[in-house]
Amino acid sequence: MSQRRGNPFKPTAGMNPPELIGRDAILDDFTDALDNGPGSPERLMRVSGVRGVGKTVLLNAMGGIARDRGFTVVDVAANKGFCERILTALTRDPILTSVSVSPSVFGVQAGSINLSKSPTSLGEAMLRASQRGGLFVTLDEIQDAPIDELRVLGNEIQLLIRQEANVAFAFAGLPTAVDDAVGADALTFLQRAKHTELSRLSDYEVGMSFEDTVARAGGVLRRDAAELMTKAAAGYPFMVQLVGYYTWQAAARRNAAAIEGEDAERGIARARENFDSMVIGPALRRLPDRQVEYLTAMARCEEHPAPTAEVSRFMGLTTKDTSSYRKRLIDAALIEAAGYGKVSFAVPYMREYLHEHGEDVG
Repeated sequence: MSQRRGNPFKPTAGMNPPELIGRDAILDDFTDALDNGPGSPERLMRVSGVRGVGKTVLLNAMGGIARDRGFTVVDVAANKGFCERILTALTRDPILTSVSVSPSVFGVQAGSINLSKSPTSLGEAMLRASQRGGLFVTLDEIQDAPIDELRVLGNEIQLLIRQEANVAFAFAGLPTAVDDAVGADALTFLQRAKHTELSRLSDYEVGMSFEDTVARAGGVLRRDAAELMTKAAAGYPFMVQLVGYYTWQAAARRNAAAIEGEDAERGIARARENFDSMVIGPALRRLPDRQVEYLTAMARCEEHPAPTAEVSRFMGLTTKDTSSYRKRLIDAALIEAAGYGKVSFAVPYMREYLHEHGEDVG
């Protein structure tokens, strides 16, 4: 940019972007639920979606709304020990309950401050927080949650709701993991949580977001650049931020007055490299060899979505033999069922990555 301005795009996992694209209706419903008081359905929400579609960012935005309304907000990841972390967050500081001033002694006024005893149980701590102005708990990556801890937290929240306490709860994770959580024994009350499945954004939403973000930051975005950026983002919120960030940087390094198509081309190439290293590579490294082989066979199929029979043939197996790999990859939100006997990649650019890296994958 002709006058160096800070980059408005924020491609860091979980960090709030300058604009939350396409989620206005969800946030409006949540805002109304907090304002309408206990009993509003959107005070209990389950959010699902594939990796990078914006689940954590949505929880962050909901937390910001709750804080603005005086709620205590506790955000935790659902790995082992999350109940203890919630209790610690709620009991970190003693609670000031009263300040009293006694008569003066020899001209000096003696005062006393009463501090309440810290609550010793999760339920007690949550109840106290709800009474101080409200409590909102978010639980992210629910696929990592130990079922016994999830049961404890679910039971406490259910009890608070029955008591009409000023509480709200939202949990998020991969689609199958969220379904498994609400279907678990003793957690059926979570089935009543309002379900929101985050999908990819439309090209219109992405294009408007690029234009608005650049304009608010004082930049100019040429139409050809906007079209290239929109296509490259593939409706994937994290890719929107990557493409925007590196395209902005390309224009800034030219000290240009406007973002041109050449900046978009450079930015998209850098975004792809970073998306590969930050999202696709780590996802593949966590998989068993046979699941990686299934994905590689999918990438070899000329037809897309890929026929499962052809995928199995490339692996030298029958569809019955490969059904378990297919199911696990769907559970991991790396592929999606795409009609009878077909599958597609759930993460953009994974097919291209597998083509480019070939034998190095796995």
